[in-house]
Amino acid sequence: MPSQSGLSFRIVHPAPGAYRSHVPSDPILHCVVEVFGKPSSILRRSLRMFPRDGGRGGIRGHHFSASPRTLRALAMLPGLDQDLSQQIISGIEGHTRDLSWDLGGGLRWGRKTLVMGILNITPDSFSDGGRFLDTHAAVDQALRMQEEGADWIDVGGESSRPGAAPVTLAEEKRRVLPVMKACAKRLKVPLSVDTYKAEMARAAVGEGARMVNDIGALDLDPKMGSTLARLKVPVLMMHMKGRPRTMQVKPRYRDLMGDLLFFFRQRVGMAEQWGISRDRLVLDPGFGFGKTPAHNLELTDRLWELKALGRPLVLGPSRKSTLGHLLGGVPVEGRLEATLAAVTVAVLRGAACVRVHDVKETVKAVKIADAIRYGRGGEP
Repeated sequence: MPSQSGLSFRIVHPAPGAYRSHVPSDPILHCVVEVFGKPSSILRRSLRMFPRDGGRGGIRGHHFSASPRTLRALAMLPGLDQDLSQQIISGIEGHTRDLSWDLGGGLRWGRKTLVMGILNITPDSFSDGGRFLDTHAAVDQALRMQEEGADWIDVGGESSRPGAAPVTLAEEKRRVLPVMKACAKRLKVPLSVDTYKAEMARAAVGEGARMVNDIGALDLDPKMGSTLARLKVPVLMMHMKGRPRTMQVKPRYRDLMGDLLFFFRQRVGMAEQWGISRDRLVLDPGFGFGKTPAHNLELTDRLWELKALGRPLVLGPSRKSTLGHLLGGVPVEGRLEATLAAVTVAVLRGAACVRVHDVKETVKAVKIADAIRYGRGGEP
């Protein structure tokens, strides 16, 4: 397991969209190399290679400004910690370019924001619990979302809403596997399974799932890492502070985006140690999972900072309680417009995929956001 001490590089200003339409040849980027835990003597020597501007805003680290060209030169300095060097190189690439990714098995992401439709096979999900417990109803909903333009369908058999009680493996299989099998036969778009249980992941892939969406980022089942390494399918790892039953009990962060970056670097390192290729990893900062409304707004607005990880980013704000809170207590069924607003910001801030309940409306919103993001379709 990667050490809990180390250095983490990030670009904190400007957001990519602030200069993309008029990109200078070598823009100045404001960066920080943060200190987590007590670094070793090698890491301390690496820190001395960077200019120091003190710790600001509670961040222990070295703040500095540099162009991409200078950053690449810094990354090549003899004696620099190799992990930090790689962070800098991938950070520059993720910040200055909209990347595309080959996840294997013919699955390519990039240059178009994907829409993942949510299919909950549960009695207690916060938004649509109980609607699709019948296999025929579930398949009909999946076909409807495909027709509306969904690029993926994400099938889950256990609610992860705040306070949700866990479901047994046997019950999760009973709910999910018949739906997965039927959908795999009838749908053209790929399916993913939303589970943190290794045996559930294995069974779902056997019935046609082409990606595993793990809210625990390989941490809730000790067998998940080795199982996914054998399955060789893409893995969506989400950040969650705590567990579904406790995650919304006064969540706190030292520095939200810095903590998210460090968390994902740790989990990516863990996945690679299990034998899961970095090329198969997709990341979700976990909107609503151990976050206050303020945290959710911040991570959506600053999503682009996670592009430094060099992996595709997914955001799932759909119908979440934060949106209802911001609208003065609007119930789940009244949060469509708020969801579309959050999705639009996520696309413009660098999301590769958005996970939603309302596919038809989201596809339209994403098309406009993509036109703005990529400069498409503006000709008279």
